[in-house]
Amino acid sequence: MEFLDILALNAAMGDQNPDDELQRKIDALRQAFSQSLAERLAALDSVLAELRADAPLAGQAGAVRMMLEQAHKIAGSAGTFGYAEVSAVASEIEVLCDRILKGEHGADTAAHGELTAKMAALHAGAAL
Repeated sequence: MEFLDILALNAAMGDQNPDDELQRKIDALRQAFSQSLAERLAALDSVLAELRADAPLAGQAGAVRMMLEQAHKIAGSAGTFGYAEVSAVASEIEVLCDRILKGEHGADTAAHGELTAKMAALHAGAAL
């Protein structure tokens, strides 16, 4: 393509740079993800609030499984949108929930404390 053809193409497109348009779309996706992340964290908080530290967590399998599934979704998508720490912590929550469901984790109060601490780290990472 010749220089004059490039100028004509640019004139036809206006002053819009395709890279700028792409960046605007990426920013819009990141904004939408940030909003959905806040909703997902609120859902995880509510599940964690339902878990009783004084009862066997393996006996609360439905809630633990729900935490695992939500953590898995967050872990899989957060890194794509610039939340690498959130992705890493969500993966840790997923692994912990899996261990709880398999009966591989020791004391239930310790597991509940770990989940609480990891949720705090998840919130901290989401506050970018």
